[in-house]
Amino acid sequence: MSLDDVAQAIRECNKLHGTTLSDRNPANFMKDLLRGANASKNWPQSVAKQRFTGVQRTSDGECFEFIPYKPGQTEPFPDAFKVRANAPVYPIQSISMPLVTKSFGRSDETWLVQTAINLRVVETHFAIAPAFPMLEVAHLQMGIKLRSTEIDALFLGKVGDQKNPESVLITCEAKQAKDPLIQSQIINQVQAAFAEANVETVVPIGLRTVKGVGFYLTEFEAIKRADAPILDELALASDALYQLHPAVKGI
Repeated sequence: MSLDDVAQAIRECNKLHGTTLSDRNPANFMKDLLRGANASKNWPQSVAKQRFTGVQRTSDGECFEFIPYKPGQTEPFPDAFKVRANAPVYPIQSISMPLVTKSFGRSDETWLVQTAINLRVVETHFAIAPAFPMLEVAHLQMGIKLRSTEIDALFLGKVGDQKNPESVLITCEAKQAKDPLIQSQIINQVQAAFAEANVETVVPIGLRTVKGVGFYLTEFEAIKRADAPILDELALASDALYQLHPAVKGI
């Protein structure tokens, strides 16, 4: 479905139901639909009964695409990577954050990512609970808007021989506690990272808040460049819950 298709559907909906929804930003249609815990409930049941879901498409005037369920799929947007009850728990300090900074805490992705970067949550994970061992991890940038996707945070890792290490990228998708990690978004990030950088490996991760506790970090299996174009599913490689001491407002 194109951006024009969605904008026209919004106008028709307004005319039919007397609503006043704006048709000026159809690019956010799928993003808004997938936000929160009710994405599957908000998806039209007539489409779900035919076992079709949707994935966001960007560039070239595209908005989203209807795709069939995968084998065994029972709802349009399953939360495949919920916080595991038996995930290992590691304490992590937050006392280094100034009190004035903590006082501005908010429940949004920007604050989530900023806090995780300040406290080196990702670096801690790859030091103590990684599936893909690193020699070094360094934060590069947050909020990277690319043509086909947005990467909430990007890290550079070094692996292999210490004297001649290989570079890998770590892409990070951040979500609030109520929002599920969407595989298609993370896959888009991986493919975009390969398009933008001369690396042979990308390690995708998800970072999700656990209210009043801290961060749940999901590390997915590393992706090789040759496999990226046909990538359609992620596999969990390692996860851990990083408990903040003391608690941080908004997390």
